[in-house]
Amino acid sequence: MDKRQSIIEAARARFRYYGIAKTTMQEVATDANVAVGTLYRYFKDKDDLCAACADDFVARHQREIDVARSGEGSPDQRLRAYILGRYRHCKEVGTESRHAAELARAVLKVKPQRLAEESAMMQGAILGLLREGVEKKLFQIQDPERDMGVFLLSVAYFFPIATAKPPEWPKEEFLLMVIDWFVETWKRGAKKR
Repeated sequence: MDKRQSIIEAARARFRYYGIAKTTMQEVATDANVAVGTLYRYFKDKDDLCAACADDFVARHQREIDVARSGEGSPDQRLRAYILGRYRHCKEVGTESRHAAELARAVLKVKPQRLAEESAMMQGAILGLLREGVEKKLFQIQDPERDMGVFLLSVAYFFPIATAKPPEWPKEEFLLMVIDWFVETWKRGAKKR
């Protein structure tokens, strides 16, 4: 791992455990095993470091999308794996950190477009998988964009907004039940043809 990535990993761990307000750049540098001057060579301030952590989160999401689009298995299997992976990652971030809401607000302060970008990424990934399923005659969908929208509205419950801590994180088995219901419905339509 290069120095920049080491700093991001150290900052993410410290931000999650102590929060952004109580984390100093010196502590991040110590955790990353770099001099504080080296840290400032990569990041001008804590906001810049916070933005880099957010960008790293988005890069991970993009890697998940790449796997969903070109990975092994059928489109329905990859859709299920993609949504489940996003759920687990979001749950990890939302439940392992006592400061998840503070982190989300800080990210939105330095990157206000972040939620819209993340939403567009997810929409594009799901729409691509639905279209692929239609092309391969696995799914019978008349309007993939509409079905993608309804699907996202249906699974949105399982992705609480990080700025407010949910009383209890939604259960994974219920998410799988929703995904499977959609997939079975799309497949039933294809079998009728």
